[in-house]
Amino acid sequence: MYAEAKCRSGCNLAMASYYVWEGSNLTYISNIFGQTIPEILRYNPQVPNQDSVASGTRVNIPFSCECLNGDFLGHTFKYITEIGDTYYKVARVAFSNLTTEYWVQRVNTYDPTQVPDFAHINVTVNCSCGDKHVSKDYGLFATYPLRVDENLSSVATKSGVPAELLLRFNPGSNFNAGSGLVFVPAKG
Repeated sequence: MYAEAKCRSGCNLAMASYYVWEGSNLTYISNIFGQTIPEILRYNPQVPNQDSVASGTRVNIPFSCECLNGDFLGHTFKYITEIGDTYYKVARVAFSNLTTEYWVQRVNTYDPTQVPDFAHINVTVNCSCGDKHVSKDYGLFATYPLRVDENLSSVATKSGVPAELLLRFNPGSNFNAGSGLVFVPAKG
């Protein structure tokens, strides 16, 4: 008897819907994701000036989506901790809820109460390459952290994707929870 992997391959392009927090900027965002600012701007025509991105908005960050350990789709980013970082702070602030404290701790060896300053750690972000059984029309997806003021209707309106289709791509997800990740069809 053989165990069957939950994924076999990934896709070359996925998106992270990064919520821009007060004090962050494209230089910081490009550094933590290992992408150039021009590459990020290719997917963000709504950003008129690379030197000024409004906090409280979202920026799409391109990345590759791999089958990790034959188990799940994701991408592991390399991050250098800052003074006072914890796994919680890295997940919630630096990566703007694109991952969780649990996932950051799972792929690192430091004690969660003693993460060293300026240490290299791994940060894994889940992703999706779609589901041809739901729709063949979408091949690019954004990992989208839900916020307190969002729900199924608001995500459908912002993304231009019908609510019914969002539900089919995210079975079991509670769009009214105000937190958690969903996968939203995106434009490349």
